[in-house]
Amino acid sequence: MIGLVALAAGLSFHSNRIKGIYNNIIFVKRRYAIWCIFLVFSTICRTVYAQHNIAAGYERCAIGNVMEKYFADHPLRKTAFEQQQLAFQKKYEVVRRERNNIAPNRRLSGIVTIPVVVHIVLENPSLVTDEQVQGQIDVLNKDYGGDNADSINIPAAFKPLFGKSRLRFCLAQRAPDNTATNGITRLSSLTPSLPGEQDPIKYTAKGGADNWNPDEYLNIWVCRMDGDQYLGYTFLPGLGIARAEMGCVISYLGFGTTGTAHEPFNKGRTVTHEVGHYFDLAHIWGANGCIASCTDSDDVDDTPNEDKCFYGSPSFPQTDNCNTTTPGVMFMDYMDYSDDAVMCMFSEGQVDRMETAITSFSELTPLLNANGCVPVAIYNNDVAAQQILLGDNGITYCDNQVVPRLQIKNTGSLMLSSVLINISVDGQPAVSKAISLQLPSQQTTTITGDALSLSEGYHTIKLYTTLPNGVDDQFTANDTVENVCYATGTTGAPVKEGFESSFPPAGWGISNTTGNKSYNPVSVSNAYHSGQYSLKFDNYHYQLFGNYALLSTPGMNIPSNADSVKITFWRAAAQTVSFYSDTLNILFSTDCGQTFTSAYKKAGASLSTHNGVIDADYVPSAGEWVTDTVDLSPYIAGKYSDVIVQFRDINGYGNNVYLDDINIYAVVLPPALKQKGHLLSPNPTTGQLLLQHYPSASGLQAVKVYSATGQLVWKADFSNAIPPGRLPINISNVATGIYFVKIFYSDRTAVTQKVLKIN
Repeated sequence: MIGLVALAAGLSFHSNRIKGIYNNIIFVKRRYAIWCIFLVFSTICRTVYAQHNIAAGYERCAIGNVMEKYFADHPLRKTAFEQQQLAFQKKYEVVRRERNNIAPNRRLSGIVTIPVVVHIVLENPSLVTDEQVQGQIDVLNKDYGGDNADSINIPAAFKPLFGKSRLRFCLAQRAPDNTATNGITRLSSLTPSLPGEQDPIKYTAKGGADNWNPDEYLNIWVCRMDGDQYLGYTFLPGLGIARAEMGCVISYLGFGTTGTAHEPFNKGRTVTHEVGHYFDLAHIWGANGCIASCTDSDDVDDTPNEDKCFYGSPSFPQTDNCNTTTPGVMFMDYMDYSDDAVMCMFSEGQVDRMETAITSFSELTPLLNANGCVPVAIYNNDVAAQQILLGDNGITYCDNQVVPRLQIKNTGSLMLSSVLINISVDGQPAVSKAISLQLPSQQTTTITGDALSLSEGYHTIKLYTTLPNGVDDQFTANDTVENVCYATGTTGAPVKEGFESSFPPAGWGISNTTGNKSYNPVSVSNAYHSGQYSLKFDNYHYQLFGNYALLSTPGMNIPSNADSVKITFWRAAAQTVSFYSDTLNILFSTDCGQTFTSAYKKAGASLSTHNGVIDADYVPSAGEWVTDTVDLSPYIAGKYSDVIVQFRDINGYGNNVYLDDINIYAVVLPPALKQKGHLLSPNPTTGQLLLQHYPSASGLQAVKVYSATGQLVWKADFSNAIPPGRLPINISNVATGIYFVKIFYSDRTAVTQKVLKIN
């Protein structure tokens, strides 16, 4: 039984080689003409699976969907990428001519060692051991250096083409903050990789791990992949993807040679394959997703074209429609889909392409000078200030009192028993606080500082550490860190804001999750519900999926006896295409911004006020503004007196969202209303009466007003309508005197109340 399970699992994994396919984005001009064909030939793909005894249920042609979506999201990048790849191809061909016709020559003059950081993101990240990680690095170095023992299996016909790169790899020994590291991070998380842009595995805020500076490190994420369908994926250089996206994502089932690595993908060749993509290698057959074609190419002159990819353990020679005679195809190449034990070579042309890529693409060239492999000197007494945590995305609340949280790391070799924390605001003399602790070497902790009183507006907070263990810090370059925050004001309710004066409004805060102030909401004069201005969240020009920009009210003093607290506002929004979905989330906090609770959320078509979609910088017309009401009463009324409201726009590759005429108010009901359940006022009246019900007007059927002589002078019928909680009654046109208001209910006796009409 165990054997059958293992066999089934092996077949399932066998179908995975690949999802290098998923985002291994392979495009020169002749490469990408076929992407649109992928969707048409899904049936063909399934046939290919069957021919190779691949387990059913795995999508092999998803790269077509990924590329189609990528360039739909970024249409201008398609042309730019094509031009860049064509220019790179010319440069690469010069290198090839120099090698073949002049002398053996490499783009790299010597060995280049690239620092690698491995982010292990699993429910139990300890499953992937340090030894397993180091084993994978060893495989990379052997495969790229041509020192792999199984190179003996390269057929004699291909031996002259065997390429040996000067690229090498090391686990980083120096972290971005210049502290010592082993090049491995671990995070316990259930978050899987979702291949494509904005993969949550690459973002701490989404349950993954942020990458380290890609100028200095090759980032590799080891994780579960969506449904465990794929082994890995990597974006090619030159696509213009966000820097946070750069790196290779690898399934824990195909990483390394031991531990979680599962046969037949336990020789470390998945990483070899994906790193090849990182340095601009295509699949050996081209970009056609295993669809038969001899016209497509990987743009490397010494790798024979294939009419399909190869799986499993084929025996040499293998011929196809492109190579009908021996030696046939190069199925043992790392950029094919054969089992790990079969893969054993790069060609010289592939090596030249990778070495040319690292000297040509701006996102790769900084790696040539990265110092992450240089060990950090370890001192006995050294503390690194890592970051200052201030409020919610840099906004502080509640009478401008902020309590900073200070993250420090013991980078010394000795136990850290004491340290002096120094905090300076806006360049003023620092306030020092002695901290006693027991922090082992290379461990991190967060310290709560003393409250700071800040005036309304932006402030720069600087933290530096001194006197670790009561002696001078032996390495001061890592002692200081800064952060910027915005302090809001405090006000009473109601709060009304139409954005007609200074921006941000006095006491209000603006911020975003990127740290780039240009992404903050802005005041605009080309769209408004009333007045001359409104607030705009710019989702059209800032394609920052999953990030959000926010507007926060001042801290509001809500009357302790408030019976209701409500928000009204006007909004306008649009979508670029129907499947993009920006989100407007309105939240409130009752603990000075430490935590927030959502009270309103609309997204996509529900948020949009524009008829249809618009792929342009959206500016609403006067008729595209709608009003919304958010009732905070169940959460706040009678419970909390200090409240902050936050309007949060979550970017979903959509279009602009506008807000105007925000009104936040509290209502204190008359005691008589709460006691009797209804209240008719004022009495005496000049003619304008208001009938209020509390908590609701349930059962109200009709209201009638009679004169003293019994004449009906006013009525309202709700037998076929929902009765309002607040009903205006107008008897201004009747003579002075006594009148009787009769209130009819379906579930109880009618109530009559006498009122006096005066001039």
